[in-house]
Amino acid sequence: MNSISTRHRLGLVAAPLAAAGMMVSTQRPRFAAAQATPVAGSSDMTATISVTGVGEVIVVPDTASIQIGVQVFAEELADAQRQSTEQITAIIDTLTDAGVAERDIQTSNYSVSIRQQYDNQGIATAVLGYDIYNTLSVTVRDIDELGEILDQAVSSGANQIYGISFFTEDLTEATAQAREKAVQDANARAEQLAAAAGLTIGRVLNISEGFSQPPVPFEFGRGMAAGESAADAGPVPIQSGSQSVQIMVTVTYELAA
Repeated sequence: MNSISTRHRLGLVAAPLAAAGMMVSTQRPRFAAAQATPVAGSSDMTATISVTGVGEVIVVPDTASIQIGVQVFAEELADAQRQSTEQITAIIDTLTDAGVAERDIQTSNYSVSIRQQYDNQGIATAVLGYDIYNTLSVTVRDIDELGEILDQAVSSGANQIYGISFFTEDLTEATAQAREKAVQDANARAEQLAAAAGLTIGRVLNISEGFSQPPVPFEFGRGMAAGESAADAGPVPIQSGSQSVQIMVTVTYELAA
């Protein structure tokens, strides 16, 4: 009776162990198959080279921007305003008569300040008068006439001339030329680098234009005020100089042995 019970219990224990053994033997092939899965390596990648090319075009400015104005002082505010209005009106008439379009004449500043007298402690003790500043922003599209225009403006009452800058109004063609030069430069750089490595460049895989700063207007001078003998000095000599238009491109090429 005991032996039968013992064998029966042993049989019950052996059955789960056999089942566990089956489970283990069933899982092993699956694990081995997962380990054998092929993984793509770096050998399948295409060799490339990326270079940056720069293109530059020099242009001669064809447009000028300048600040022309008057500074008037009078003991009475009404007198200062009247004088300022008369002088700035005369200047505007002179500019338009010289061929400057009305759309190219814009008021850029009009300010009134009180001129006061101060004691030793820095305390205002009296009003001496009023200063009025009236300034025009003028665009001149014929640089050859700029010197004569400035001379006429001074003769009309302008006593504040500053901030003359030169620029090219339309840079479309110059920018296109600079862009072509930048691509050519990138191509030459890539060929040189590839040749040094014993390779050749193939097709273009990617091309992008980087940041290119627009030409900064060239400033002729600032703070130039008219003197009493300015009208007798002859036309103001003007040199517009030149500007540089630069474009940068980054190009990625395919490499071949």
